[in-house]
Amino acid sequence: MRRSSLSIRLYRRVLILLALTGLGMGAILYVVANREIGRASDAQLVNASRLLYMMMQDDLTAGVLVARGKDQTLDEGDDPLLSSQERKAFHASYDWCMFAVFWDGKPVAQSGWGAPVSLVPRQPGLHDFKAVGDRWRSYGLPGRDPRLLVVVAERDAMREFSMVPVLRKLALPLILLIAASMVVLWWTLRKSLSEVERLATTLNARSLADLTPLARGDWSRDLGPLIVALNKLFVRLDQAYELEQAFTDDVAHELRTPLAAIRAQAQLLRKTSPVPQQEEAGRLLAVVDRAGDLIDGMLTLARLNATSVSTRSVDVHALVADVVAETLLRLPPDAMEFSVNPDHIVRWRCDPSSLQIALSAVIGNATVHARQGGQVDIAVVRSSDRLTITVGDRGCGVDAADRERLLRRFERGTANGPGSGLGLSIAVKAMTLAGGTIRLEDRQDGPGLLVVLSLPAVAD
Repeated sequence: MRRSSLSIRLYRRVLILLALTGLGMGAILYVVANREIGRASDAQLVNASRLLYMMMQDDLTAGVLVARGKDQTLDEGDDPLLSSQERKAFHASYDWCMFAVFWDGKPVAQSGWGAPVSLVPRQPGLHDFKAVGDRWRSYGLPGRDPRLLVVVAERDAMREFSMVPVLRKLALPLILLIAASMVVLWWTLRKSLSEVERLATTLNARSLADLTPLARGDWSRDLGPLIVALNKLFVRLDQAYELEQAFTDDVAHELRTPLAAIRAQAQLLRKTSPVPQQEEAGRLLAVVDRAGDLIDGMLTLARLNATSVSTRSVDVHALVADVVAETLLRLPPDAMEFSVNPDHIVRWRCDPSSLQIALSAVIGNATVHARQGGQVDIAVVRSSDRLTITVGDRGCGVDAADRERLLRRFERGTANGPGSGLGLSIAVKAMTLAGGTIRLEDRQDGPGLLVVLSLPAVAD
C-alpha cells in the first residue's frame, strides 16, 4: 500500500490544527463580542433610565406624586410625569426599550408595550426576567426620593440581533484569512520540504561509487541528523567496497599463479601424451581457461563498485571500434566478422569507462556464444534524448523466459555451455553505473540474440 507524501500528511495535520485554532478564535471572539455588546446594552439601559428621570424632574420637583397621594395608581392616559412630547422624544432615542415608573412599589407610569408591569423587577440595578415567552434585561434607577424607581427593560433578542451585523462583517474577512492561510501553509510546506527533494536529487545524481560525504553546511539544521547518518553510511559502504576489492584482488592474485602452473602442465601434457590423454588435457585446459575467465570477471565486478563516474563528450563509434579491435586480438584469425554501423563519428555525453566495460562484456559474450554464426553486427543509433547501441549475433538466441535470468551473476544459457556466467552481469553493472539500461531481444532479420544498451541524455 503506497503511503501519501510527507507534505500532504503534514498539510492535513497542520490544516486540522489551523481549523481548530480558527474555531477556538471564533468562539473566543464571539464570547468577547457578546460580552462587550452586553455591556454596551446595559450602558444604554442606564442612559435610558437617566433620560427618563431627567424628563420627570420638573414634575417630581413640583411634588405631583406626593400631591396625588401614594395610594393612588396613575393610568397611562392620566400620566402627570411624562407628556406626549416627552414620550415621543424617549422612543425616538430608545425605541426598543420599554419603561415603567414605580412610586412606593406601585406603577405610576409605563410605556404601554412590552412585558407586563407586574412582571417587571422592582429593585434597583440590573436584573434578568422572563415575560411573554422572552428573556428580558432591566435596569432600575432609584430617585432622590427612595419611594421612586425608574425601570427600563429590553428583550435579550435585541442583543442577539446586534451580534448579527458584527458576525456578517467578520465572516468574509475570516473566510479570506482562512483561505489565505491555507495557501500560505501549503506554499510554506512545499518550500520547507523542497530541501528534502534537493537531497533526493543530489543522491540520485551520484553514481554507486561516489561516496563523498555530504557537507553539513549546505543543508539546514533540521536535516543535520539525516546528513550525519548518510555520511556514516557512506563511510561504511566505502569500507565494505575496499574490503571486497582487496579480498577479490588477493583471491585473484593467489589463484592466478596455480592456474598458470596447471595450464602450463596441461599444455605440456597435451603435447607429449598419446591421443586419448591429449583430449583429457584439452578438457583440462578448457576448465582452467574458464576458471581464469571467472576470476577476471569477479575482479572486474569488484572494481566496478569503486569506479568513479565522470561524464564527457565521447566519440561512441571510436569507442566501439577500439573494443572490437581488442576483441579481434584475442580471437583466431578469421574466426569472427564484425560490422559497425554507421561508420562515422557519433558523439554522446556519457562515462566512457563504464560504457567501454559494458561493450567489452557484451561483445565478448557474443563472440563466445555465437562463434558458430561467425558474425556480430553492431549498430549505434542516436536520437535527441537517447543513445542506443545494439549488438547482434547469429547464434541460437535465448528463450524469452531465460532473458532476465541471464542478466544475473553466474547464470548461463546451458549447463555445459562456455563462459563464466559473468559477462552479461558485468555489462548490467557497468550500464547501471553509467545511468543506462540493458535488455535482451530477438533479432528481427534472422536467428540470433540482440543485446540493446541504452543511455539517456545527460545535461551539461
